[in-house]
Amino acid sequence: MPGYRSPYSQRPPSRNVIPKIVMSVLGITVVVLAVFVLADRFGGGRLLSNTTIPGAPGAPTAVASPGTVSVAALSSPRDVAGTYVNLWNAGDYTSMYGLLSATSKQHISQPDFVKRYQGIDQEVGQTSIQVTLGNTSSDALRFPIHVVRQSSKVGQLTEDNAVPIVRDNDGYRVEWTPSLIFADLGDGFVHWIPDIPQRGRILDRKGRPLAHLGTIDKVGVVPGQIKDEQALLQQLSQALGMTADQIKALYSGGQPDWFMPIKNFSDPMDPKLLQQLAGIPGVTVQKWPDRVYPAGPAAAQIVGYLSQVTADELPKLSKQGYSAGDLIGRAGLESWGEQYLRGKLGGRLVIVGADGQERKTLGQVKSQPAADIVTTIDLDVQMAADKALGNKTGSVVVIDPNTGAILAMVSHPTFDPNQFILGMSDQDWAALNDPNNRPLVNRATQVAYPIGSTFKIVTTLAGMVDLGMNPNTTISCPGSFSLPGNSQVWKDWSITGQGTLTLHNALVQSCDTAMYQIGVRLDEKGRNLLPDMAKAFGFGAASGIPELPEVAGVVPDPTWKLDTVKDGWATGDAVNLAIGQGYFLATPLQVANAYAALANGGTLWQPYLVQEVDALDGSKLYTHQSKQLGKLPGTSDQLDAIRQALKDVVTAPNGTAAGLSIAHPFNGETHSVGGKTGTAESGQTQPHAWFASFSPVEGAKFASVAMVEHGGEGGDVAAPIDRQVIDAYYTANP
Repeated sequence: MPGYRSPYSQRPPSRNVIPKIVMSVLGITVVVLAVFVLADRFGGGRLLSNTTIPGAPGAPTAVASPGTVSVAALSSPRDVAGTYVNLWNAGDYTSMYGLLSATSKQHISQPDFVKRYQGIDQEVGQTSIQVTLGNTSSDALRFPIHVVRQSSKVGQLTEDNAVPIVRDNDGYRVEWTPSLIFADLGDGFVHWIPDIPQRGRILDRKGRPLAHLGTIDKVGVVPGQIKDEQALLQQLSQALGMTADQIKALYSGGQPDWFMPIKNFSDPMDPKLLQQLAGIPGVTVQKWPDRVYPAGPAAAQIVGYLSQVTADELPKLSKQGYSAGDLIGRAGLESWGEQYLRGKLGGRLVIVGADGQERKTLGQVKSQPAADIVTTIDLDVQMAADKALGNKTGSVVVIDPNTGAILAMVSHPTFDPNQFILGMSDQDWAALNDPNNRPLVNRATQVAYPIGSTFKIVTTLAGMVDLGMNPNTTISCPGSFSLPGNSQVWKDWSITGQGTLTLHNALVQSCDTAMYQIGVRLDEKGRNLLPDMAKAFGFGAASGIPELPEVAGVVPDPTWKLDTVKDGWATGDAVNLAIGQGYFLATPLQVANAYAALANGGTLWQPYLVQEVDALDGSKLYTHQSKQLGKLPGTSDQLDAIRQALKDVVTAPNGTAAGLSIAHPFNGETHSVGGKTGTAESGQTQPHAWFASFSPVEGAKFASVAMVEHGGEGGDVAAPIDRQVIDAYYTANP
């Protein structure tokens, strides 16, 4: 049987699993019994006789390095008390132990003494401590102290206490009890009771949830209701895909009337599985509130996922109010918006007696509600893009050319963020960490590729701006091209060539050899002319999207090649660049943004995913301010000429996408579309397939890009995907 990983415990690439049953989920507290809460907090859902509690004797914490205090040199009670205070301020608990009386040492060992202090420090979230010795005569045997602690959980804690001194055989010592750590501590322990606000929602532009508080189904065992344990284990093992040992380990130690969760499922559960479980005495299913991602894999790279704070992260995150087992956003908007989505944690820091009853409240802070993130995503378009891409490896990006707002962004292979809530099998975990598929990588922003003929808008505009060409300028389109004195041959996609073309038709018919000639002429006039035009379209630099990680891609130029490749620039580099090949690399987001700039008349906007962050009271904690990255060179007539050529790509009989019905009527209306196919050499047998578009041609409302890795011809593979996205946009936004 495959293994099962408990929910929240996965955080690639770490395989750390924290066995803890969270009984207070996203602000909805499940109250059972006080003793159950203690078991849940400290015993993995089971209160065992050997349970160790942070702040209690025996709690596992690293022991400090031994100090170098010489007890013999302390000649008075005040010397002993003062040294003890100084060591406490320094956190040197090992040396503090050396000042204890023989009687005190009989009641606690040095390791347990150190663990006691350090465990309490951790539970308090102590970031600093200042202990001040009060004024009294040097030979007194009780010295007042004033203790000021800074807690990441409740702020400042102050109290007055006293250090008792006794005369021991060889001098004076501290007569220690646990109440010297906190007054009234005694045989109790310090416990943080969190008040966790419900995590904020992530919404699409129309208010539909991409992440929210929903319900999941927990399959569990009530130990006292088991009639035949062997039968239960056998049947449950078969039903849940877990071993009998795994199942038994999750409920053993539970009280007879406790519900011991075994495995989580999305709601609603499979009716057949429910029926199967209903026939097993001792097994029950409960609905629990939890984080749910309604779009599932379709928006995974945008939304991200949650997992538990790990032990390695805790020293740093505890200063921000996180505790072991707390959830934190790991990627996408869950990570970007952590400060908003989490709200402000509240809770109480209390002393709990050995009987489990609260003895004293040390401090408390009120929680503050979380906020909602309103994204720019149109869920209808997002789901359609995910469906259109299907099982192909690649990505789809849809952007508003007038603002830079991302309307859809899909990357495949993908993953289901709900898995981090429901738990994973070993097979699920292996798929998530597959080095070839890399589902956690957002291919729209984190992978750069050669983009093939979709780059030709750059070369065409450079020809107009820097060479004085116009749409009617004629240029030959032979079947092959070579440089004088160079044996290398560059071919057109049409092996026979396409005759003499206007610049307009060279773009419409996607003539490679015409673009090679333009690239050479640009290079002869100025070797940075074509690279600089590419940079003006946003290539070679990060787009600046605030919410997601991205790569900058590469625009090769003479300086870059010399610095990176350690080789001089050659005219052949310009030939390759003219059709988006060679060293050139760009992300699908950059291509979409470049076409958006062309579509809107020349403004390159910074892409973004979050429109605003709304507090519970309706106030705006964050509102996106559109940022202009630059302007395309060229006149409005030159940019319009390229748009008209791209319109003919999908409508004119000689267009490379004319037979793909890209401009087919939508819901009885025909919306004009401009687009460009791209087929880029990939280093493997199959090229990368691209299609970039915008619509309507005049006053564009969106630009989109479909890209399929090693997919084949752009017109055959990527264009049909983009057509479905265009259709979905107009269906959702008539």
